[in-house]
Amino acid sequence: MLLHAKQEHNFLVSLLDRLRQYFIQRYGRKKETRVFLRDEELIETIRDVAKQESRTEEEIITEFTRAGLKQFLTQHELETRWASLSQREQQVVALICLGHRNYEIAGILSIAPETVKTHLQRIFDKFQLRSSKELRFALRDWNFREWWDRNQQT
Repeated sequence: MLLHAKQEHNFLVSLLDRLRQYFIQRYGRKKETRVFLRDEELIETIRDVAKQESRTEEEIITEFTRAGLKQFLTQHELETRWASLSQREQQVVALICLGHRNYEIAGILSIAPETVKTHLQRIFDKFQLRSSKELRFALRDWNFREWWDRNQQT
């Protein structure tokens, strides 16, 4: 897969664990002997946002957690949709996201331009998108150059 869902999941679990530890430390239920610099930065960010928005730290933590979970689920859904593509459809996606036009893709893959359009329509259906621009935007953080170099098979 292009993104590592397990890494994102581990990050989210780590974030939730650090937030739990922060609450335990803050409310005195249990002493935590180690606080990492990242934890301190996260706690300071939460405090700053809470102060700026005149909200409680707990509200900010809840919002951050929801946003992180939503992003994780969105990426997971994109990866699931990616996995549903045929090898040829994945090649077309990679080339679209690398900035190639349909006629260039046809030349690179040695297929007819109409075949590229057919693949794109199926891709748009699977991703529930309407255009190459939307596809590029949805997958903007994926490294297709590296993927293409590893999986190039025309």
